[in-house]
Amino acid sequence: MQETPPRARRVAPATPAPRAVVRPAPRPVARPAAAGARTTITAPAVQPGLGPVRGYVANSSVTATKTDTPILETPQSISVVPKDQITAQGAQTISEALRYTPGITLYQFGANAVFDNITVRGFQAPTFLDGLRMPVDVATTFVTPRIIPFGLERIEVLRGPSSGLYGQVPPGGLINAVSKRPTDTPQNEIDVEIGSFNHLQGMFDFSGPLDASREWLFRVVGVARQSDTQIDFQQDNLYFLAPSLTWRPDNNTSFTILSSVQQYSGKGYQQFVPAQGSLWPNPNGRIPYSRYLGEPDHDYFRLNQANIGYAFEHRFNEVLQFRQNARYTTIDISLSTLREEGLPNNYNNPNFPAYRYVPRSELYVFGHTSNLALDNQLQADFATGPVLHKVLYGLDYYRTRSDAGFNGAFPNPTNPTAPGSPTPIDVFNPVYGASQPPIPALTPFANTVGDLRQTGFYLQDQMKLERWILTLTGRSDQANNTTINKLNLTTIQQRDAAQTGRAGLSYVFDNGVAPYIAYATSFEPTPGIDAQGNPFKPTMGASSEVGIKYKPIGIDALYTAALFDTTQQNVLTTNPASPSFNIQIGEIRVKGFEFEGRASLNNRFDLVAGYSRLDPRVTQSTQGNVGKYVVNVALETASLWGMYTMRDGPFAGWGFGAGIRYVGKSYADPLNVVEVPSFTLFDAAVTYDFGYLRTDLKGLKFQLNATNLTDQYYVNKCSGTDDKNGIPTVRYCVLGAARTILATLKYQWAPVDERNNGVLKR
Repeated sequence: MQETPPRARRVAPATPAPRAVVRPAPRPVARPAAAGARTTITAPAVQPGLGPVRGYVANSSVTATKTDTPILETPQSISVVPKDQITAQGAQTISEALRYTPGITLYQFGANAVFDNITVRGFQAPTFLDGLRMPVDVATTFVTPRIIPFGLERIEVLRGPSSGLYGQVPPGGLINAVSKRPTDTPQNEIDVEIGSFNHLQGMFDFSGPLDASREWLFRVVGVARQSDTQIDFQQDNLYFLAPSLTWRPDNNTSFTILSSVQQYSGKGYQQFVPAQGSLWPNPNGRIPYSRYLGEPDHDYFRLNQANIGYAFEHRFNEVLQFRQNARYTTIDISLSTLREEGLPNNYNNPNFPAYRYVPRSELYVFGHTSNLALDNQLQADFATGPVLHKVLYGLDYYRTRSDAGFNGAFPNPTNPTAPGSPTPIDVFNPVYGASQPPIPALTPFANTVGDLRQTGFYLQDQMKLERWILTLTGRSDQANNTTINKLNLTTIQQRDAAQTGRAGLSYVFDNGVAPYIAYATSFEPTPGIDAQGNPFKPTMGASSEVGIKYKPIGIDALYTAALFDTTQQNVLTTNPASPSFNIQIGEIRVKGFEFEGRASLNNRFDLVAGYSRLDPRVTQSTQGNVGKYVVNVALETASLWGMYTMRDGPFAGWGFGAGIRYVGKSYADPLNVVEVPSFTLFDAAVTYDFGYLRTDLKGLKFQLNATNLTDQYYVNKCSGTDDKNGIPTVRYCVLGAARTILATLKYQWAPVDERNNGVLKR
């Protein structure tokens, strides 16, 4: 008899060995249209992690993982400042929008600086727009982009090292501004704003579908401003236009063009003041907020900026989707200003009484920067057994070309009338144009062409097993930086490479509590040169973080707290001998605690609270300051803002907001001898919705904002210290923001949202 083949035997089934089975992760499937029917796009125009936020509490974000991930499941500290909060607080700049965000030091160049300079966890934070880094020139750092908050949907602060996804960033964190994008439903807004210092501003925001099937969507946002500032003779004139267009041929494909142009121009430039009379007493009195120490008929600042880019998304199937983000940016600036250089005790000259006359330098800066940023992302959502995976593979490219120069004339410290020295000025009774001509010949100090190219490959896996979420990120970077010094005709080439990453573990309980632990590293090829023309070394950093997030069930609220310990080597700081340049110290270590709470309760009450305490110390240095605090980092901040809107009763339609901001002390010099004291500020807001008065006025709203309500006088920062016989003297101080009042009348017409009772539908 022929033997039965083994595969045909009838045997009892054995228990199979366990093996991984790959299958698509569950997701909603769009129902196809019936044959012959006209296609109607039903997919959302913008994914939730990039889109509008109702109230003050965002549930998801793209910034921390480059995927649409709930904040509760993200093993890293992140703050999302939504448009509703930006609007309620009347913020005009990115810095103003982040005043109630913990862990941040603002206004490094004064409240009226023409660009934002933000420190996160003790490190200067780079600015990203829609996930792509904005350019900064490698020679003078004056060619810095401006981002207008009215053109944004949200501003996100990602704390901690993020090189695993973004490549060359410091370990403190980064700022990512998310642009407004076209919407499925029509929404329209026109605002007129007047306020302190002859402020007059008009704004508009129009958005909606271009066709009945909603295949084509558009949005156009604009701002025009003519304004003075709290400083005499300084202007803040702005024109901004941001059109965007979305094409969605089907539910799986989206292509959005994002663009903007802006022009900033005005007389005057940001001002420093001497420490005597601001930080320290002066026998002649206190320097007022309004004092201008330049030359009004000579000083100016101009900036032209343009962006054009796109966001492309396509889903191939239930597992794979591809995204590509790209942008090209150009920035041109020119400025000319006379700047104070510290108040000497005495010129030993009867024509220049002690503590009154300040010497001045004269600066002329010009620059052009162009930037191409590209980020390709392939995402796979699948399951292996009980484990759900969200795998992201990416390739990004960043190139910045810049050509910038810095020319100047500096004063003779002992003889203010020496040839070639700019004319001193009386701080307490300035007379402009006192000598003819007041402007000497300028000497070029920097004229540099830079070409920075960076390429990175990254891989991330977000693994979920029941309530555990493990996030692993790894990246390899290559950076090439070429710096050409046009003054001495030398070329310096810099090539750097590094591997960075992140490992984070979260656990989400049923009650909405989510503790997490994370470790991450950073790498940053630092463009630029020092005062001697040498290129900076790359920085390397590492940080460990443990935190907890809590999202109460049934309540629109989110509370987060984190402890962290961060170290970075080769950190840039101001060169005391040449304040226009930076130097690199050996190593610093920042330890700290942060807390943030956000809530939008009962369609009436919006609340945001924050607290941070930092311990930023120099741990390696050749300047004799080991163990001292890092300069110009606020050691403690605390803030609380609440907005209550009445929906019924005799005061229905009225809204009242109030806020308090505390900024702790900082130090102006490496030896921590010069202390910049803490200050506390109060803000307030009043709103009224005319739709409660008459139905035909629905959509018309009035808003009144007041910042620094008590007009508190304070110094925000001091720098440029010189060590004379062991005693530091301060050359530059910047004053805070004086009381500012803005009144806004806005009209919105769109489908009604029940929660906002007449405000445009989200």
